[in-house]
Amino acid sequence: MPKVNSYTPAWLCRPSPGAKFLSSNSTQTPAQKQQDGKPPANGPTRTIAKRGNEVFAVVDNEIRWSNLARLKDQWAHHAKQKKGPTGQREEKGDIAEIPPYRVLAVPVSGLIKQIIPSPNGAFLAIVCEDTVSIAVLPDSSHLSSPNSDSIRLKTYQLGPTTHVRPEAPVVSALWHPLGLHSNLGGCLVTVTTDAAVRVWELDRNNHWSFDQPTLAIDLKKLVDGTSCDQDFAPSGFGKSKGFSADLIDMEVASACFAGNGSEKEDAWAPMTLWIAMKPGDLYALCPLLPSKWQAPSTTIPSLSATIIAKLGLLEQEPEDSDEELTACRQQYDWLSEIDEQEPLPLPSSVGTIQGADVFTRPSNPSAIPRLQGPFRFDTGEELDDLDLCDILVIAAGLDVEDLMMGEEEELAVEAADQEKLSATVLSLTSTNGRVHVCLELDGVEGQWLPKAKKNAFQTPLSEPADLVLVESLDTIKKPEDSTTWPTFTRDINSRYSFFVTTATNVVYLSLSDWTQRLEAELQTEDTAGSAFRLQVLCDGEVTKREKILEVSASDLTPRKEHLAGSLIFHDFDLGYMLLTYYPSSPYAAVMNSPEDSFSVALDKSIYEQRAPAPSMPFLPPSRAPYQVPAVFYAASPLDSFIEKHVPHRQRHTLKEQVRLSPATLDLVATAHRVLSAHTNALERAASDLFRRCERLQGEMQDQLRQLSDVAERVKGVTSEIGEDGRRMEGVRTGDALDKRLQAAHDKQSELNRRYEALRTKVLNSGGRPLSEKENAWVREVKELSASLQPNNNHEEDQELIPRIEIVKRLALDLMAQTKSISSKMPSPEPGSPASPNGQPKVPQRLQRAKVADAMRMVERESAVIDAITSRLERLNTSL
Repeated sequence: MPKVNSYTPAWLCRPSPGAKFLSSNSTQTPAQKQQDGKPPANGPTRTIAKRGNEVFAVVDNEIRWSNLARLKDQWAHHAKQKKGPTGQREEKGDIAEIPPYRVLAVPVSGLIKQIIPSPNGAFLAIVCEDTVSIAVLPDSSHLSSPNSDSIRLKTYQLGPTTHVRPEAPVVSALWHPLGLHSNLGGCLVTVTTDAAVRVWELDRNNHWSFDQPTLAIDLKKLVDGTSCDQDFAPSGFGKSKGFSADLIDMEVASACFAGNGSEKEDAWAPMTLWIAMKPGDLYALCPLLPSKWQAPSTTIPSLSATIIAKLGLLEQEPEDSDEELTACRQQYDWLSEIDEQEPLPLPSSVGTIQGADVFTRPSNPSAIPRLQGPFRFDTGEELDDLDLCDILVIAAGLDVEDLMMGEEEELAVEAADQEKLSATVLSLTSTNGRVHVCLELDGVEGQWLPKAKKNAFQTPLSEPADLVLVESLDTIKKPEDSTTWPTFTRDINSRYSFFVTTATNVVYLSLSDWTQRLEAELQTEDTAGSAFRLQVLCDGEVTKREKILEVSASDLTPRKEHLAGSLIFHDFDLGYMLLTYYPSSPYAAVMNSPEDSFSVALDKSIYEQRAPAPSMPFLPPSRAPYQVPAVFYAASPLDSFIEKHVPHRQRHTLKEQVRLSPATLDLVATAHRVLSAHTNALERAASDLFRRCERLQGEMQDQLRQLSDVAERVKGVTSEIGEDGRRMEGVRTGDALDKRLQAAHDKQSELNRRYEALRTKVLNSGGRPLSEKENAWVREVKELSASLQPNNNHEEDQELIPRIEIVKRLALDLMAQTKSISSKMPSPEPGSPASPNGQPKVPQRLQRAKVADAMRMVERESAVIDAITSRLERLNTSL
């Protein structure tokens, strides 16, 4: 669980050069400029991205680039310049001349909503309200030049006749994890709100690849499809769509791939696209592949081992599982076509997945998979729609040990890859800030529609499936306005941990501990009581939640801005840091890395022993540093008042004598309104600064008082105590401190011993109150005990006493007969055909089996009698 060590570092705060990177001088946001006061449309706000330590951010609707490590070095250089002599400033002035950021000029129209860099960092997908563009990113050495001029990027418009419709904007643009990403192109998947999925295989040498997708699927058609030979392409311009009942239920909120192409995850995961609809339904497309794709080293062996074993098992009883057998045969045909291929040569510039082979997408059964779903979960609330916003899928882990069993070459398993779960975890966010964590236990595998001529696969084409809802968490105290769109950010250090960015805060959620306990329970061979243990696991603490940062109340404005999707860094220069901004002020949190947990565990006991009283905190409470409001640095609105608010035909009157007229009154009222809003913002920012200064004075006085008290306590600790119990002033020795420390250790040991004794006593005395079933069982035992008493007057219970006596007598007789039979039976020599008296020989193995059966029967009867007797004795004792 990460703990925040500090908030926004000094090299990102004003007046450092790094603060200019995410700062805006405009008094009006781009959303307000383009929408003229209309509320912004819903959608994810992913306007910040990274490439290593390089960061791309959208400020004032322009894309800026900067290197955080260089910003930190510039701040350190400026700090040294302030302390050092003037001669040193001239010698080391090269770093100071480098601009803090560069502007990347791209010819886009509309408000930029998302920027997504490609896996190899060669391209940047820019998603606007109505259009999508692909920009070619220069090398970092070219961007780091001292020139401060803007760089105009080479940009291609994606789908100039496809992604231009305002009624069907792009909600998710995903770089395919198994695509061939190089400096010449890549594979991008776009998902629009009208449930259309398109696969674009981009190639800079082929401009047609930016105009038309290689694969286009309309999910509303696919959900009702009956054959793979049908046309599932989305309707274009001029085509009548007609009425469909799925127009509302299949409005897409977000989409993501289940895997990232790792060798430690399920083989189907990186080729499975999950689509979340706003009402709450989930769908899956598997396998969704480009025409040429990369296969990790464990993909083909894992699919072969799973499909072949499953097919052999289903063929033994084909009549019981005809539908599953047909689906498995489709998978076998699909895999057979891959096995028949020779791996294509991997280009030198393509290397996003190490040890991967390049294959051509199989054409049999079909390039378009079957739409699986809808997957649903029950929240227990009577709500029609969940208003989903974002989805995060964590694929099931691959058991590498079972896969490589019997092989000579074994894959190296890293420590971080040991964190796995044999089930798929799905996390969903809604507009009210709630996060739903679900489990998909069956697994999603490749499925296709049947051919038109074959009618063997006649199952319902969209089968509802249930997800296991593990937990629902709230990330905000109260639901905010409709512009809230929580988004996920994966954690770098843990696979089952992630960050949720809402409109005003960032929350860390972790499932690592719970998944490890769940996986240990799922893999155990002892199934006795497994249902009860699983219920305890799901009812207990599942998700650990920690608030990382929150926007202060002074920075909240009525402009309805949203925090940008968070970025996570973890390296030597920056540490373990989270970065976001709102609306033009950076927000960051530096957290402790997992490597520090060992040292923290060593020092935990020391901190606990030296922990001061609650009224005397050792350290002041940590909080985010003061961020200077943007209104102090923004340009005055009166500078552009004439251009914005005075019509061109009336500007000449400003140079003439003022006349009393309705136009002059409107002009003065408008100027008063603009100036009053600006002065009101200045007054609120100044009053907040004044309150902070007053609070700082009070906190400094409290800290000085605490330091004085601590000094007195240290003086008392290091002073010698006389025989009369008084402290001897001026006498300070190390022996006195050692004596008091040893006395504290002895007292702590005694307290621990007493605590353990009390704990053992309490555990032995009893636990929770008895349930109704347990109380009923106790009453039944009491009645049975009372009925077995000799002085019982109930006639109906008198029959039990003779029956117990008969059972005891039969048990004694059987034991006596067994002993007599075993003693009379001779033990013939091994190998002799008959016994000495001429009778046929009984095999010794049969004798031992018969004797063992008799002894087990006797022991069973004895155990039943002893158990009943001991239970009655305990009940009599407790009564």
